[in-house]
Amino acid sequence: MAKHRVDRALVKGMTKRERQAFVREARRAERERLARLKRRRRIAGWSSGAAAVVAIGAVVAVSAVGSAQAAAAAAAAGPANMITDGLLVESSGDGSTTSVVTTAALAADETPSTNLSTVATTGVLDVQVYLDMTDADAAAFWTANGAALESAAAAGGLTLELHPVALDTADARDVAAVAAFACIGDQNPDSAPAFWDAVLAAESADEGTVYTTQKLATLASGVGVTDGDTTSCIADGGFTDWATSASSRAAASVPYTSDPVDVSAGPVLVAAGTAYTGALDDVDALLAFLSDVYTEATADATG
Repeated sequence: MAKHRVDRALVKGMTKRERQAFVREARRAERERLARLKRRRRIAGWSSGAAAVVAIGAVVAVSAVGSAQAAAAAAAAGPANMITDGLLVESSGDGSTTSVVTTAALAADETPSTNLSTVATTGVLDVQVYLDMTDADAAAFWTANGAALESAAAAGGLTLELHPVALDTADARDVAAVAAFACIGDQNPDSAPAFWDAVLAAESADEGTVYTTQKLATLASGVGVTDGDTTSCIADGGFTDWATSASSRAAASVPYTSDPVDVSAGPVLVAAGTAYTGALDDVDALLAFLSDVYTEATADATG
């Protein structure tokens, strides 16, 4: 520390001894002043440091909360191509194959949309099917009627909207099948109908099959879905939250009809707003129902 210099005018007229005492006292006072200043600066530094730590902690906390919320929203979001909670299948235009109508994904806090019936103006009947792919009754229904519905869709006579649901959302394996369908609908949409068929065929062939993620991945591989993103999605249960929510929404209400329906009681099929109430395993009865609905819907448009 530099020595404190004393203004000579202050010691003018003093004896040597008096000057020395004055200078010592002045230097002592200066040292004390500098010490007090140093202490104040140190305390201020502590306060600033504490404030910085608090501020950083607050930023980290907000960031952590924001990250958790973002992660939760991502987990609850739906798959691409299923903004209605279902996958819409239509004719590819060649009369013999189908393709999937692509859509955006359903956001976590978004209400699923519905596809309006256009049969009166287009002549194409809209059909929605809600079922649990792991359910024996659903397997019997699809074994009897699936090929006819898919053939009609390929020919352009109807569109087929597939809604996978878990009858028991507390059963992880039921939910896993819905989530796996969502993974394929998201990444390989045109393979999703074949996966739907494969799971139902497996249930029909061996009622009570345990649908682990490994079993579901094997069924997906059987219809040509082997890419890493999709298989990882199935293994990790990528759309489990959405699968649970979509199943609960379907159990609460089927938005395509005002008829009383209950997806928990078995497969539900709706055509142009009318629910099918015939025998589940009678394809002739189902085709007659579709014909009647079509006739009525188009007659209303021309009548």
